[in-house]
Amino acid sequence: MQESTGSGEPLERFKPTSGMVGGWSGLVVGVLVVGYVVVAEHSVLGLRVALGAAFAGVLVWCTQLRPRVTAYHDALTLHGPVSDVAVPYAAVEEVTMGQTLNVWAGGRRYVCVGIGKPLGFDTRQRMRAQRAGGLLGGNRVSAITGSDLPRETSPTYQSFVLSRIGDLVATARQHPRDRSAAVPGVRRTYAVPELAALGITGGAFLVSLLL
Repeated sequence: MQESTGSGEPLERFKPTSGMVGGWSGLVVGVLVVGYVVVAEHSVLGLRVALGAAFAGVLVWCTQLRPRVTAYHDALTLHGPVSDVAVPYAAVEEVTMGQTLNVWAGGRRYVCVGIGKPLGFDTRQRMRAQRAGGLLGGNRVSAITGSDLPRETSPTYQSFVLSRIGDLVATARQHPRDRSAAVPGVRRTYAVPELAALGITGGAFLVSLLL
C-alpha cells in the first residue's frame, strides 16, 4: 500500500492555541527594524541589525507560527518548526493532550507544539470540578473508538480537537481494508523554504559580523 502523504484538500485546519500573539508581534517588530535600517541607517552596523532581525523573524515564524495541525482525508499532518509529519489514521494508536498534542503511531510519539493546554490548566479544571461537586475526567482519548473523551467542567478548544481527531480515526477504521496489506507508514517531509530562509539569513548575518 502506498504511504499516505496527507495531501489533497484539507478536511479541517486546527488553529494553534499558543504562540500567535507573540509570534505576530515578533514579526511586526522585525519588519519595523528592517524598514528603519533600509530608510535611515545605511551602515555596516545597520546591515548587521537588519540581518539579525530578519534571522530572528524567520525563527519566530518557525517556532511560534508554523506549528499547527491539518486533517486530510487520509492522514493527520502535524506541522513542526522545520518539518511536517503525516500520520495515517489507520496507524494512529492513541492521541493525548498535555502541553502539546501527542499522537502515537507504530509505538512512537509525534508531537505538535502549536496545540496544547496552558500551564496550570489541569489544576484549574480540577478546582472548578471540585467546586461544582464533580470529578475531572482523564485527558486521553481512544483514537480507535473515539470513546473515553476528556470530561471537563466546560468545553474547550483542546477537547474539541481531541474529539474531532478521534472521530476521524474512528471513521477511517470503519472503511473495509485488505487485512493482508500493510498499514500505511508515517511520512516526514522537511520544510525546504523555512530551512533555506534560516540558512540564508543566518549565514548572511554571520558574514556581516566579519565586515
